[in-house]
Amino acid sequence: MTNQTEQIEQTPAEPVEEPKYQIDVKAYEAAGRSFAFAVYSRLSPGGKSVVDDGKTPGGFGSASEYMKVIANICSKEPDFLLPGTPITEAVFKLLLANTNKAMTLDEIQSGLTTAWASVIYLKNLSDEILHRMLNQENDYFIKRAVIRRRRRGAQR
Repeated sequence: MTNQTEQIEQTPAEPVEEPKYQIDVKAYEAAGRSFAFAVYSRLSPGGKSVVDDGKTPGGFGSASEYMKVIANICSKEPDFLLPGTPITEAVFKLLLANTNKAMTLDEIQSGLTTAWASVIYLKNLSDEILHRMLNQENDYFIKRAVIRRRRRGAQR
């Protein structure tokens, strides 16, 4: 006689995805702030010279265009994330350089650690500090990203 509990197959639990963070652009705009101008204001002088064509006043172009310039030009400059930059501002700029694609806590830590590798006194970038900072309301509208689950094909 076999035990019925042995016959029940255990289905593996779906892996829990690590939370990701990004700037909530809709909330930023709903607060009466211009996201495009916020991105523009973080461009380096070299980045601004690329986007300022003289036809459009600075800051009134496309935020996505400005983020591409930050990713390709500004983030490569040594003063992009200076050690004295407040952590929330640094995370904001890091997300802009990633064209606001959601990033995990590990990716954010890695980006900040790389940027500040030469600093003698490194800021506390522990999981606990970053997690607490990213999970509370902030002026940068950095929030947990909504993870959209893909529907699986017709399996049944």
